[in-house]
Amino acid sequence: MSLFMMRAAILVQGGDTAPPVDIGFVWQLDVTRQPPGYTLSDGNQTAINTSGGSNYQRWVPTAKAILPSDGRRYWEVLCAASGAASFDGYMGVVSDAQRDEFDTGNNPITLGSIGYRGNGTLWSSNTASASQRLTGLAPFGAADVLMFVLDPAAASLWIGKNGVWRDDPVSGAPTWTAGGSAAFYPQVHGRNPGDGGTLRSQPSQFSYPVPPSVRALGFEEPDLRIFEAHAYLEFAWDKNLTIGAADLWIDMGGDSRLTNSVASIFIEHGGSSLLTAAHATLYIEVELP
Repeated sequence: MSLFMMRAAILVQGGDTAPPVDIGFVWQLDVTRQPPGYTLSDGNQTAINTSGGSNYQRWVPTAKAILPSDGRRYWEVLCAASGAASFDGYMGVVSDAQRDEFDTGNNPITLGSIGYRGNGTLWSSNTASASQRLTGLAPFGAADVLMFVLDPAAASLWIGKNGVWRDDPVSGAPTWTAGGSAAFYPQVHGRNPGDGGTLRSQPSQFSYPVPPSVRALGFEEPDLRIFEAHAYLEFAWDKNLTIGAADLWIDMGGDSRLTNSVASIFIEHGGSSLLTAAHATLYIEVELP
């Protein structure tokens, strides 16, 4: 008796029946652009002014950039508990043009950057000259959680604090729109001793929900996501079995969250009347929220 057995199984993420909370990677602050007055910790997610002194107009950008093609992104900054009740520094994004000014003594608010200051003002300029644009925003300081949504294609930033948005990132106008950049970098600024914060880039780190139609800062499109799929065929006849063709198609279906829509297997016995399996199809559909 001859035996043919095929068993195929794909198990990803422990056979989860739902998508994982975090898809992508935690973002880090850029250790190659760390002014000497800062101490980085928490896997380079936290930057605190430990030796920069007062009025330290230097800051630490992220190592990765938000590109115009990335779509709207959400992140948080947990302000350092060691800092003042009201920070004097700026949190927000720096443009590609200002990124390399991290250690030149220029606040992160020019050349298309946008900075939310701890005294409740917003600063942004498309030139090399600083400009205060808005007043009356919520002031922030030690242990506050700042919320940001950036539309990189439009250079628009929405700002919130402790769960309250200044402007609705779903249906409202942005808090501020700058002149545009080839890339943006979230940054952490500790202007006075003890000031600084922790960059949060993944949903499991967030204190507040990611707004609808916005993705977490650390989200990356998966190459393939199959939670569990099995195909099992067994034949126990006294004749040889040949496989004429075996094909697998993966169709994303136009939706980046659909992992495997159609898989087809063709088995041909070779013309004998004992067995002909002309077409066998395995179809897997996963509905994700």
